Amino acid sequence: MSNPIIGLIMGAIFGASLVLAGLADPDKIIGSLRLKDFHALRTAVVFVLVGMLGTWILESTGAANLDIKPAAILTVAIGGALVGMGLGLTGFCPGTALASGASGRIDALFTIAGMLFGAHVYVLIYPLIVVPLEKIVNWGSITLPQITGSSTALWVIPIFAMGSLALFLRRPRKMRLFELHKKEGDLRMDGNYVSMEGVRLTPDCLEAAQVFRGWKNFLFTIIVLCLLVLQASVWLTITGKIEISEDAVANLSSDQKQAAGATEQAVTQSNLSAKARAQAPVKQPQKSGLLPFDVTFGHVTSAVRLANAILVLTSLLYALTLFLSLMTSLVSGLAGLRHISRAFYFSLVVLVLLLPWQIVFGPIALGAIYTPDELVTWCTADTSGTLGMAIFYLRFTGYWALVMLILVLAQSRSFRWAKSMLHGLKIVEQDVQKRIVA
Repeated sequence: MSNPIIGLIMGAIFGASLVLAGLADPDKIIGSLRLKDFHALRTAVVFVLVGMLGTWILESTGAANLDIKPAAILTVAIGGALVGMGLGLTGFCPGTALASGASGRIDALFTIAGMLFGAHVYVLIYPLIVVPLEKIVNWGSITLPQITGSSTALWVIPIFAMGSLALFLRRPRKMRLFELHKKEGDLRMDGNYVSMEGVRLTPDCLEAAQVFRGWKNFLFTIIVLCLLVLQASVWLTITGKIEISEDAVANLSSDQKQAAGATEQAVTQSNLSAKARAQAPVKQPQKSGLLPFDVTFGHVTSAVRLANAILVLTSLLYALTLFLSLMTSLVSGLAGLRHISRAFYFSLVVLVLLLPWQIVFGPIALGAIYTPDELVTWCTADTSGTLGMAIFYLRFTGYWALVMLILVLAQSRSFRWAKSMLHGLKIVEQDVQKRIVA
């Protein structure tokens, strides 16, 4: 049975990947259809290659079972044509439409409404129209290894290798501004930088800005993944997918046991009530659904501690990276100073909220990061009342959502800074190219 929480987490990761890859911009899709901008096509090829390799590895290790759909050529061709027309008209595919709609884009919301309407029409016409069409040019559930009588590895490995090589050879080779600056030779103003309308663009500043831009995106992804691990650990515990062990309760201090009522009977009752809320059978333990083996509370404890350590380090580095980006913008006069300043302030707020203040100040001040003992204390406490339940979810989900919101605001502001910076660099780059031609 599928787990909606895992689906939500994987969907959020996939949507964030689309946004970070730049596919949420409809101009990228339209540019690919016009054969002018191949960024979206290259990214889609990467998704296909990685998905193909990962699926083959999972199937080979027995962690996944493939469900091969029938090769109904006619209906697939008709569906592909309809999807292509939708891409051309809106600039969104189903995945990018949902990712852009989550950010509040009006055109993406209209696209999602059209998708839902089209899905409803498809359900209505399926018995009368689609079923007869599926019988035309239908080759059944067959794969290329079955047709050729060869191993799956003989198809997957060469396709992955050739695709990776093609992506490497066809990677973008745009000449950066500092390369043009070196090429212009006698047009070096003051011998060190190109100056235009008060903008001092040295090669070192440009390289530093590009490095900070890449690292901030990488650190943001790590922070989001760690936050998702923490939230998944909470929900897996409170829904009964993972039972709290007696050893975890024994390790609690006397004050924590008294506050939570964490006796052996309380823990058993908490686990049973959690399973009842999840409508899961009580007779035998369930797998969490994340891995092919049973995940115990000891695994959750290790994951929470590791995620906490990584979160503190990466949030500190993220704020430091934005600070260095701010200083680079101040020194070199790059555009987007207002955006990067706000992004740096938001990153400081995220860092302050993430720190585990409860370790030092106790219940007086809480951080978004929780310890495994704190999770046991809260999960075994009596939260049957409305107030207790509200406080519980505000502590572990509301606080988490607040940190995630501020983090997204910081990243969106840094995106605007990068966009403003690149826009300013294009203007100066065009000016330098004109000077070289002249």
